[in-house]
Amino acid sequence: MKVAGREITIDWMRLSVLLIGAIVSLSAGYYLQPMISGNKEAINTIVTIFSILAGFLIAVITFIADPVIKAANGWQDLQHKKRNVRNKIFRHRLLFYFYLISLGLALSMFLLPSTFVKTTIWLERGFLTVSTFVFLASFKLPGSLMDLQMARYEAELEDKKPEVLKDMGMPKSSDTTEL
Repeated sequence: MKVAGREITIDWMRLSVLLIGAIVSLSAGYYLQPMISGNKEAINTIVTIFSILAGFLIAVITFIADPVIKAANGWQDLQHKKRNVRNKIFRHRLLFYFYLISLGLALSMFLLPSTFVKTTIWLERGFLTVSTFVFLASFKLPGSLMDLQMARYEAELEDKKPEVLKDMGMPKSSDTTEL
């Protein structure tokens, strides 16, 4: 697909996982809502976990561009990788906002007077839906952090490679594989 002179590619696997996650989350929010209704311990547990994950995510966002900057071979290389870095930061920022939405819904449930029964039920459904979605999305965080750390490692390895090996045209360390 082409938009305004730019080629847009669709990652069908990522889109499929996103849609499946949304369907599972909506189902969980609707059908499992009675399990958290009035269960303050469950809600507090979820809130605690997402608060910790939100802090962890901010740390990950902080370091996303570091390996790209370190490994870049000049301005053009940085310019070429800019969109990829921006997209990664955007996805992590979006996940962070979903953590905050989940926490905001939990706060709303606690602050709402008990006389608003229907509103409370829908807030609980929304809370469980968003919480399930970000829980599922959080499974990507360890892989994201590992990729980030490996990119930092590869950039440092390339930077410390002896000049003799660089002059010989030895492949980048990321081009070699372990047996």
